[in-house]
Amino acid sequence: MWPESREWEYRGEEPYGIAGCTTERPPHQALNVAGTLHVGETFTWEGLTLEVVALPGSGKRAIGFFWREAGVLFSGDLLHAGGYLVNFFDLERGYGTPDGYKQLRELLQKVAALSPTLLLPSTGPVITDPTADIAALLERMAWFKQSPRRAERTEWKRGPIREFGRYKEVVPGIYQNNNFGNMILFVDEQGRGLLVDPDPCVWLPWEESVNAVHADLDLLEAETGLRRIELVVITHYHGDHCQFSDLVRERYGAEVCATPDVAILMEEPKRFRYPCTVDWYNFPFDSVKVDRRLSYEEIFMWNDVPVTPIHTPGHCFAHTGFLIPWRGMRTACTGDTLQYGGGPVSQWLPFSYNDTAWPTRGYAVTYQRVLKAKVDLILGGHSSYFFDPEGAILRDMIAVTEEAEALARQMVPGDDLLTYMTPPGYDALRPATVAETV
Repeated sequence: MWPESREWEYRGEEPYGIAGCTTERPPHQALNVAGTLHVGETFTWEGLTLEVVALPGSGKRAIGFFWREAGVLFSGDLLHAGGYLVNFFDLERGYGTPDGYKQLRELLQKVAALSPTLLLPSTGPVITDPTADIAALLERMAWFKQSPRRAERTEWKRGPIREFGRYKEVVPGIYQNNNFGNMILFVDEQGRGLLVDPDPCVWLPWEESVNAVHADLDLLEAETGLRRIELVVITHYHGDHCQFSDLVRERYGAEVCATPDVAILMEEPKRFRYPCTVDWYNFPFDSVKVDRRLSYEEIFMWNDVPVTPIHTPGHCFAHTGFLIPWRGMRTACTGDTLQYGGGPVSQWLPFSYNDTAWPTRGYAVTYQRVLKAKVDLILGGHSSYFFDPEGAILRDMIAVTEEAEALARQMVPGDDLLTYMTPPGYDALRPATVAETV
């Protein structure tokens, strides 16, 4: 749980997890611990002297033991024989940051300077040529400094029609939060509203946040002709996308809707070891009720507008996009999986604790699905939107993702990305959601 201050740069400082997700767990049964070890000290057993060394590569508290006389390092999960990663998920230090990879690079260089002759890892076979294997892994990690990318395209952006308060009118009748929050409002000519992700990301104490959201809704009514929000649809279960659902329901009698996989995580978040669930921000509730469950690929009507939920994994696996034709334009609301705000198109590694292992649970699935829908306007999370009627940006995204996936595949034994990107216990949780039936 993030602290009450909700400082964004608290990322990585959580004692035993990431944004509410426990990533370091004790054994099922307590072990008989006789004492503690500290980095820099030595201890002797049966005439054998071992130095305690910090190895915060696979896990930020990892240590190893160096038998200097023999040049042997008990290396834990520092690396796998052949110059591979042991896994991806143990390198995650904070939400959405590459700190673990940077830390591992620096650590491998320090270990190489010890000139060990043999590494005895916790996982995999003995490493008989540490110098070669360390060099191989460092080479395989080099692409993190310059991930695959395509040049910026200039046709993606059109300025909004107008801006007011924390909002902008992107095209007639579509209003989007403009302060890096998550609120996309469709208002028809009768003043009826459909709201995607009711959260303008106002980080004030709870009572002040509630007042601020009501003030925003007052402003939207005055500026857009909104009379009543009828439906609230949720892209995913992260607190900054769904936490004001109850407020909108109470104010307008709106129906809160989500696909079953997203709904179960909103209603029963503590069943799942995922980060950033509803109570991520320390607000005074830990679940959000969903009034109606939607089916993927099954059209439902909002008045005379057909809305199609589609599965959009990448930011997290339980993630929904919505295809909404609007006044002759094909639009897609894609939450946090598909965002673009200019600059070179690039692709970073997935966040494994969001259950987005490549290839089947990652970004490429979403990019292909939205490209197939031939969308004109893509409205993403956190105030992002872009026009891509020819699909040029999406094709660039697909290309860089394929390149990044190929590079990541080289980093693990046997090319099995799905295994090495899936944290323990995640597949046991999967039957409780239904997104995999898509």
